[in-house]
Amino acid sequence: METLRPLEDTDGVSLHELRTMVGADVAAQTESGPIEGTLLSCTTRSAWIVVGDVDHVVALPHLHSIHRR
Repeated sequence: METLRPLEDTDGVSLHELRTMVGADVAAQTESGPIEGTLLSCTTRSAWIVVGDVDHVVALPHLHSIHRR
């Protein structure tokens, strides 16, 4: 299982790589701690991960790594 890490010249995870995981169950490491849930959407600025009934919107610079579960 490949974990996406920040590119050398950017903060956070690559948007291009993140888009390939939309709809998947993911495990993410964020600035405020780990999140495991479904990646519902992403934009140029953030990722939307849902855990049960709780939505987490994570700014991409605060998304340190993410991988499929």
